[in-house]
Amino acid sequence: MFLALSEAIRQVRQEGVSVRKTGVRTAGANGPQAVSLEVHPLQTAGMEGRWLLIFFENGQRSDDLPAPQQATLGTLLMQTLRQQLGRRIAAKGADPRDDEIARLNAELGAMRTQMRTMLEEHESAREELKSSEEELLSSNEEFQSTNEELETAKEELQSLNEELLTTNDELRYRNRELRTVHDEVTSARDYADAIIETMSEPLLVLQPDLRVTRANRAFYETFRTTADVTIGTLLYTLGNGQWNIPSLRELLETILPQQAIVRDFPISHDFPRIGPRTMRLNAARVVVPAHELILMTIEDVTQHQLAVERLQAADRHKDEFLAMLGHELRNPLAAVGNGLEIWGRADVEKETQDLARAAATRQLHHEIGLVNDLLDVSRVTRGIIKLSIAPVDLVQIVQQSVTVLHAEVQGHQHELVLSLPTQPILIDGDAMRLEQVVTNLLSNAIKYTRAGGRIRISLMAESGEAVLTVTDNGIGMTADFLPNIFTIFVQAECTLDRKSAGLGLGLALVQQLVEMHHGTVRASSEGLGQGSVFVVRLPISNAQTLSSPKQDPAEDASVSGAPKNILVVDDNTDAAESTAMVLRLDGHDVKVAIDGTSALQVAADSRPDVVLLDIGLPDMNGYEICHQLRTMPECAGTLLIALSGYAGEEYRERARQAGFHHYMVKPADLSELNRIMTSSCVTPKGADKES
Repeated sequence: MFLALSEAIRQVRQEGVSVRKTGVRTAGANGPQAVSLEVHPLQTAGMEGRWLLIFFENGQRSDDLPAPQQATLGTLLMQTLRQQLGRRIAAKGADPRDDEIARLNAELGAMRTQMRTMLEEHESAREELKSSEEELLSSNEEFQSTNEELETAKEELQSLNEELLTTNDELRYRNRELRTVHDEVTSARDYADAIIETMSEPLLVLQPDLRVTRANRAFYETFRTTADVTIGTLLYTLGNGQWNIPSLRELLETILPQQAIVRDFPISHDFPRIGPRTMRLNAARVVVPAHELILMTIEDVTQHQLAVERLQAADRHKDEFLAMLGHELRNPLAAVGNGLEIWGRADVEKETQDLARAAATRQLHHEIGLVNDLLDVSRVTRGIIKLSIAPVDLVQIVQQSVTVLHAEVQGHQHELVLSLPTQPILIDGDAMRLEQVVTNLLSNAIKYTRAGGRIRISLMAESGEAVLTVTDNGIGMTADFLPNIFTIFVQAECTLDRKSAGLGLGLALVQQLVEMHHGTVRASSEGLGQGSVFVVRLPISNAQTLSSPKQDPAEDASVSGAPKNILVVDDNTDAAESTAMVLRLDGHDVKVAIDGTSALQVAADSRPDVVLLDIGLPDMNGYEICHQLRTMPECAGTLLIALSGYAGEEYRERARQAGFHHYMVKPADLSELNRIMTSSCVTPKGADKES
């Protein structure tokens, strides 16, 4: 208690106000108890210093004490004050001022009343505190009840949270599934879009009412339209009604409703922007949730159809060509066969034999010409003809061609008019091939001009070009036929008598040879019965003079020359023997072999001066035989000549590589063969030449 009292006194002296300490623990007769104390400052007139009034209160309230005890306490308090005051007065001497004492007694009574009031207020506060404590306890019970309810709600929330977590896991799983499905659908959509957009064929997706809901890029590019004017538009009104096609209506309104898929449905239509088109449509009805779609692809087969028509025309021309070829080859053979039959009879007059021989010779040359045309077309088409380019006079070439065909012109009783310049017109070209061009054009005019007709050939220089024009008043050509006039195997219509005979090769060969000379050829006609005009343009050469022709060392030599020891090798016995007979007529010593083994043996025994060697032999080919002959000492100075039916440049080149000195194509020109044998001089290593 001392510590609490000292602290209270110190606080009153510092602050000058009353201080109350409660709950001070002290030991009493009945054991430990709690007391309260209050310290009040006391200052009165006539009293020096500061007085302190201290009240002690035990745990029992003063109101609970009996009235005698309360009176005794008051009395004790007043006695104590009087004693203290009496001592102070006695010490100072008697103070006559009793009024002051009375006043102090009054103040003390007022103070006592104030203290009682304070105690009552204190007690009231304690009652209120107790009531508040009871309310607090009640509230605590309510709080406990609420807490229990909250715990229950918490448990319910935890249970609900667990359910929500489970549901959330399921939702996440479903979300992953949906995302996977979405990715798959997106990928499938992108894949389908990529397929649709990369398709080379136009594609349309139509609603059941035939409105366009989708089109790919190929459709826009092919039909020259845009998505703005296509999507949502009725198909029949698209492009100002250009898709309002009866056959398309039949497909979409009649056929497709009865069939799920329609393939290769043909449609032909002339579109304003892209022209005539032949199309193949493929359509399908596709049922999707809630509605139906129509897929339609459009395949433009115009070029394919044209190619098919061209192939069919080419096949027809081929069949016509083969029929004509059979006719053209049989006619000369008939004349040759008849001539042989006439020669075989002893009772035939010499004049008749001469006529038969002349006819057979003409037909043989004609047959050779046909074969040569076939070979030339084949070589030109494959690009294996090599031109011997040199400055040549085109005027001279035209004159030579007219001379060659003069008899044929006379035979058809045609009037031939020439309009040629007096000065040479030089061009860089192959003289033989250019003569072939002029000859074929003139032959064409002769064949397709009726007897007594008129043919005109003119040549002039114009704007750096040589212009050759061949005009006739023959059967003419239709406008449809003109674009195909230079196509191989194509001929104008002719009658069964085949008076206008031919294979349809001449003009095709003319065009190819002219183009190889960097020129052009054009044909025109006013129509059937109006004649035809062919114009050839060739660039004029910059050369001032013709190249000097090489002097042939054998030009002045005898046709046959000195007799030679000759070996003929051919698996065709008739061809080998007939060649041998002709050579023997010129005084040559000729031996025959029909295969490679016997040829090598005969060559080793007879040491031939010349070997005429076929290429296609049964046991070994001519190239192998030639290679072995070149290694034999007995044939060191032998002239090796290939005599073959193979006319291609590749065969000539292979012959040179094998060691042949010359290459001749069957049937060989005997005068040319004699010239080669006469003019050639072979050293032990040989000299590579070619015919």
